Amino acid sequence: MKGFDRELERPRENPVEVVLFDLGNVILPFSHFQIAEKLARFARKSQFQDPLSIFSEIFDLEKGLINPYERGEISSSQFFEGLKERFDLSLSFDDFVPIWNEIFTENEEVSEVIRSLKGKTRLGLLSNTNPLHFEYALERFPVLRLFDRWILSHEVGAKKPALEIFQTALRWASALPERILFIDDTAGHVEAARRLGIRALHFTSASRLRSSLHDLHLDQIGRSGNADGNPSDDDHTI
Repeated sequence: MKGFDRELERPRENPVEVVLFDLGNVILPFSHFQIAEKLARFARKSQFQDPLSIFSEIFDLEKGLINPYERGEISSSQFFEGLKERFDLSLSFDDFVPIWNEIFTENEEVSEVIRSLKGKTRLGLLSNTNPLHFEYALERFPVLRLFDRWILSHEVGAKKPALEIFQTALRWASALPERILFIDDTAGHVEAARRLGIRALHFTSASRLRSSLHDLHLDQIGRSGNADGNPSDDDHTI
């Protein structure tokens, strides 16, 4: 195989039955720094008028204020009130919501890949996200409705790379780990999946994704799900 992750080899012995996609910066490119830049304009505490300071406070991987929100431990309003108090923000929740949400675009090439897979294999969305972001994305990007399941950190109560969220995905998939393909732009998440035996691709571009899927012979997978490509009647979320 030409330049692809060795963990994706042996497609014929273990054909892919389930494909799990990350959301942010795979399907929907985004920048958290846009949020920090805008919130800094409303911060009355001088140290947080620097967007870098706000960015670190909210999005630090270990201690960021976003983490309990994305694990479903606090509500959207509680999250906002925590930010408002920490930074002494001079804005309302209604003003905050568009600042928080309007950071996403769509990678149309990846969306086309997802549409091409619908009906050939089961599709899952495995995302570290939060209620405001996911509700916004679901309303504006119809490709998300093509997935058979949404496995979301704020509903599961765990964020990638935690074992629990991958175990939730495995329970839904009901397939051998080596017959599951996971696509994520974060190397640590890819490695966590591989430790569980899941095939995983570190996403860098839509063209590389297409090449990897071609090498996995996904066009030879037996059809499953609804022939019209619509989601099943089951609830999407876990």
